[in-house]
Amino acid sequence: AAGGGPPAASRGSPRMYDFSVSKQAVGDSGEAALALLRRCTPEGHPVRSATSALAKLLAYHFESPLAGSERLAHQADYVASRLTGGAIASDWHNALKLGFDVRALRYPEWLTGGEIGEIARGRLPRVVRPGEPIGPVSDKLVAKYGLASGCLVVGGTTDSIAAFLAAGADSVGDAVTSLGSTVAIKLLSDVPADDASTGVYSHRLGDRWLVGGASNAGCAVLREQGFSGDELARLSEEIDPLAQPPCTDYYPLSSLVVGERFPRPDENAVGVLEPVPESRAAFLHCILHGIAKVETEGYEALAALGISGLWFAFCPGVVVHPLAVFPVGASELRRVLTSGGGSQNAQWTVMRQALLGVPTSRAANIDAAYGAALLAARGAG
Repeated sequence: AAGGGPPAASRGSPRMYDFSVSKQAVGDSGEAALALLRRCTPEGHPVRSATSALAKLLAYHFESPLAGSERLAHQADYVASRLTGGAIASDWHNALKLGFDVRALRYPEWLTGGEIGEIARGRLPRVVRPGEPIGPVSDKLVAKYGLASGCLVVGGTTDSIAAFLAAGADSVGDAVTSLGSTVAIKLLSDVPADDASTGVYSHRLGDRWLVGGASNAGCAVLREQGFSGDELARLSEEIDPLAQPPCTDYYPLSSLVVGERFPRPDENAVGVLEPVPESRAAFLHCILHGIAKVETEGYEALAALGISGLWFAFCPGVVVHPLAVFPVGASELRRVLTSGGGSQNAQWTVMRQALLGVPTSRAANIDAAYGAALLAARGAG
């Protein structure tokens, strides 16, 4: 996209959130990008991840130097620009892994200057607060889709943050786990924390912080193993959620995925779903327990960073699983709300609560689209 107009074309296929420059970029362009990031970015910064937006931008450049008209756009940025007919604009949340400084609310000097700046300068979108108006939908699209005149496009967010907003979590120590194809956790904290070695990063939410991470493990393996919705409901009733499953070492990565992002980043990680018990109910128990362990390890990773928000203590009325682990010095995780399809499984909720050691329940609203609508309504006034 040249000048102030919307993007007209893309360089090849879009690179999705899980695109790893170390594995999927052309030739040695990915390693060149990561080497530059190691030289020029702060230790532990999220942009050092092989899946970060900045790593992808640099890999594009090392494949073939960026042309003067090329700009980076996240999916939400691209759609917003097409809707308004204006220049590309991003938001605090999508731009975090591009390197935007969500504390100072600007691009840092290491990104605008030096070796990285020579490549990235002029390629980066302006960044607005999530929910901040970007501009009205173009007259052409208002007419085409029958939208209200003056309909506004506002700064967006990520799917897991939208789910957090929908869930109604509003106090420090509240957390939301999204149990979909993958597992994502977000904890509301009064201080940020970032650690690329464990895949932990912080999004700014007003004057507070959403600290968390997103795993590649999750419920995708259930469909992959042939569990239908009816079978999941029926077999879950046969599971004792407080009993130890036959196998406790499952790691529920899809067979289509190689590599893990959080809480134990490993580019070569593969799923472990064996040995397989004879009983389908026992097999399901092992898988659900494996996903719950990933969630628990995620919150433990946050506790290890010493942020406000992890209280693995014995709460009144909460039965604690015999395999639960309580990190030294952890404090203040008060409750976990759950969104995503997995939130509907009552037996699994009991199992997860026992492992987490805090009240765990289904969120009142589990639709991320509702959270996005709330954000837009607040921003548009």
